[in-house]
Amino acid sequence: MLARLRVSVPDRPGSLGLLTSAVGGASGDIVRLEVLESGSGRALDDLFVEVRDGAHLDRVAERVAAVRGVSVEGLQRTAPPVSGHAELELAAAVVARPEDALRTAVDMLPGSVGADWAALLRWGTDGAAVAVLGASTGCPGLAADDVTGALRLRPLTGPWGEGALLPVEAGALGLLVVRTGGPAFHRSELWRLGQLGEVVGSAARLRGAPVA
Repeated sequence: MLARLRVSVPDRPGSLGLLTSAVGGASGDIVRLEVLESGSGRALDDLFVEVRDGAHLDRVAERVAAVRGVSVEGLQRTAPPVSGHAELELAAAVVARPEDALRTAVDMLPGSVGADWAALLRWGTDGAAVAVLGASTGCPGLAADDVTGALRLRPLTGPWGEGALLPVEAGALGLLVVRTGGPAFHRSELWRLGQLGEVVGSAARLRGAPVA
């Protein structure tokens, strides 16, 4: 299975080699590495690793955490497959069929950003979420009042896990994307989500895409 390890490492030559050796020493394979931030002598990375099961992931994480100067900041045991082009594929699908932009975003967004499910919500004139208009597979019966606060690009933690909220129509429509058991959305991920939200919103407005 594919899993995610979020690790904080010393930002110096050789750190990646030490991580690779640690993962390999526990019989895991790194299939992708994403640098989330770097500065002040530290780097925060997401490692996508191939492991046999949850117990194997725990062993890999223990081996990584044992590397001098490295700390494991989060785990996602069943990370959805994430390719380097998944976000572009979502944008392309939305642009190709703008009349289905919102439905396409709900269905494809989780796999595009390494999440478990997504939902489309409507906000009222009072600034509160008032309706859930659609959701992807895996959404656990979300109610509008489960999502509190204004419609703006931001991380959002709830009983369902670590989420991110991205507007697709200012003050009216937003997408909630959730990792049920993974690390919180980093600010670099939020920025990319914001860009995707703009693409989805523009396509939906262009063709008057239905919202339900």
